[in-house]
Amino acid sequence: MAVALALLTSLAYGLSNYIGPRLARDAPLYLLLVVGQGCSLVLAGVVVVGFGDPLPPGDDLAYAALAGLGNAGGLVLLYRAAAIGPLSVVMPIGALGAAVPVVVGVAGGDGVTVLKVAGMVLALAGVVLVARRPLGAAAPAAVVSPSGHKTGAVVLAAGSALCFGTFLAAMGPAAHDSAPWAVLVSRMSLLVILVALATRLGAFRNVAVRTLPLLAVPGLLLFSGTLAYAAATREGDLSVVSVLGSLFPVVTVALALALDRERLSGPQALGVAGTIAGVVLLSAR
Repeated sequence: MAVALALLTSLAYGLSNYIGPRLARDAPLYLLLVVGQGCSLVLAGVVVVGFGDPLPPGDDLAYAALAGLGNAGGLVLLYRAAAIGPLSVVMPIGALGAAVPVVVGVAGGDGVTVLKVAGMVLALAGVVLVARRPLGAAAPAAVVSPSGHKTGAVVLAAGSALCFGTFLAAMGPAAHDSAPWAVLVSRMSLLVILVALATRLGAFRNVAVRTLPLLAVPGLLLFSGTLAYAAATREGDLSVVSVLGSLFPVVTVALALALDRERLSGPQALGVAGTIAGVVLLSAR
């Protein structure tokens, strides 16, 4: 059961990371994010009521708010990167946020395993290969977005990884006394930022109500993946669950290559594989 739930986590995250950027091509980005995360906030509230945990101390709430800020930045930058670069390149780089909690832990005195060092090396080497162009030739047209901003997409994806890493690093202490409260408060913090930006940019003007259920799909998939992961950690070995739950870039890349006909050069394909392998090793316990 734990294996199935962990794989369900990767499937849900991978689908969300594919569907979300595609919807953002035709809908205002901030409206898309607000609708999806708003639905997640409601569900998180239901979970808090169901568990009945008392309100945690202020330090936990502060970390949860920080996690929400990191999550907001990560989502915005990742979707911006996907708008100007191929998903098969952007998503594995965005998943490198898993390295940030490792670095924070090592800085705080935690030990580092050979697997995690190998994961960092593989991930960084993969990013270098993904971002480079073949020597002596222009990058193939199918490798870059129509706007030709592949380098910008890599930079934005790296920024999203840093933000997602902040989210992951902050969620640990945030959930010290209550995981449901940590999720709820982080979602509230995230939505405050997104709603403020959406309002300032006029994303709520002329909204077609019939499109809102579709826009909620990426956020609901992310929430479903989070629930599946939480359940998997209770059912099985965390060292197995965490690795299987980190395979979501494989799902997104496979969909992008199969459905969008994205093409990568040989070195870039090797870089994507190395980056995904690095993410898996970084997630190992």
